[in-house]
Amino acid sequence: MLSASCCVALRRGQGNVSGEDVPYTGDTWDKMARLIYNMRALVLLAAATACMAMPGPQTFPLSLPALRATYQTTLGDKIHELGLDVSVELQKPGNVVISPLSISALLSVLMMGSAGRTRQELLRGLHFDDAHSENDVHLSFQRLMEDISSDGPDVTLNVANGLFLQRGAGVLYNFTQKARTHYNSVVSTLDFHNSSVKSTETINNWIKESTSGMIPNLFKQPLDPLTTFVAVNTVFFNGKWLTPFDPMMTKDREFDTGAGKVQVPIMSNTFIVNYIDIPELEAHMAAFPYKGNRQAMYVILPTGQPTANLEPLELELSAEKINSLIGKMTPLEMRVWLPRMRLSFKSSLRDTLKKLHMASMFNPVAVNFSRLSTLPVWVDDVLHETVIEVSEEGTKAAAATGSELNRKGSYRVFNVNRPAIIFIRDEVSGVPLFWGKLVRPEPLRT
Repeated sequence: MLSASCCVALRRGQGNVSGEDVPYTGDTWDKMARLIYNMRALVLLAAATACMAMPGPQTFPLSLPALRATYQTTLGDKIHELGLDVSVELQKPGNVVISPLSISALLSVLMMGSAGRTRQELLRGLHFDDAHSENDVHLSFQRLMEDISSDGPDVTLNVANGLFLQRGAGVLYNFTQKARTHYNSVVSTLDFHNSSVKSTETINNWIKESTSGMIPNLFKQPLDPLTTFVAVNTVFFNGKWLTPFDPMMTKDREFDTGAGKVQVPIMSNTFIVNYIDIPELEAHMAAFPYKGNRQAMYVILPTGQPTANLEPLELELSAEKINSLIGKMTPLEMRVWLPRMRLSFKSSLRDTLKKLHMASMFNPVAVNFSRLSTLPVWVDDVLHETVIEVSEEGTKAAAATGSELNRKGSYRVFNVNRPAIIFIRDEVSGVPLFWGKLVRPEPLRT
């Protein structure tokens, strides 16, 4: 099960807000933007992707060059590059797990209400060039979300969008209508000015429900009474492994964090996985598909001395590189060890997005959300939370694993007992639902 959340808060510069909560009408609107990811069985805010000889990425109609590459041809590639940008710039110690899909969708909703420099920064941050048709961007996200959604007994992937508005804040009707059309957004009116505690509780409850309880309290403190608009995107994934692990084989074993060894429950099994050795990166990669082969979890495991510093490896990666590696993977029977774990991560993305040249939306002087509100509003913060659980039957939230290659009998061995990069991918679109750096797994006990 995966769960992740990301949200943006818009604040108003001046003006009084009516204290009465009334139904939303065409010329009333405000609030902060917010995005939440939920992962079940794989990663938060995104879904898990299956490996095992999947078809090539589907091209959705569609750039500021990424830190690692300038190649992006599909929407999935662009989402992947932004995810890499954010993960590299976060520079947080320990586990880092994000949902590139959730972050990208949130920024795209904000772009829809922006103009001038703010729009240009968001467009480039999403890896589109200045001349690209913005309408095509939103149509691409619309088709993607419709395509990847699934609600079955083995795999559930649901993307939800919520727009929470302050009455009388001047939010433009055209913006909310486009949000409904392209992002299937639910629009609600709240009263932050007179009842910020109740309004915050309402949004937290919506997020909790959208993530099946995995993110019960994204906002720990009541939102600022000057909040005008909150946009939230949630992605919930719950997938069962194509080949599950036998619970009887799960035992406590050592996991080397690079700074010491810890005991964690580690699952094991022998089955056929898609695999590739990557000597130029001093790593190897295996894919673990979910039922239906639409999503899979990938693990990139360094083969050298265990280290918590995965950034040098991450800097060598790009959407193009990863697509190429996946295209070269071959089926191989392997003995696999994978932690039974829980990973959780929560962080403000404000400073990270500023470093990625998306700063004007946080600046009351430079911001331009003239296509969103008739009043001066700006983004206060962007919050992101991810929760991942990995168990014998599947993945909940996000999971990361490491491995080392050796021989044991007639099987290759993929032992996730050290820091590694993990991601869950939708195989048809190539979209990374979740991306993470696993440094120290939290034991997930039965």
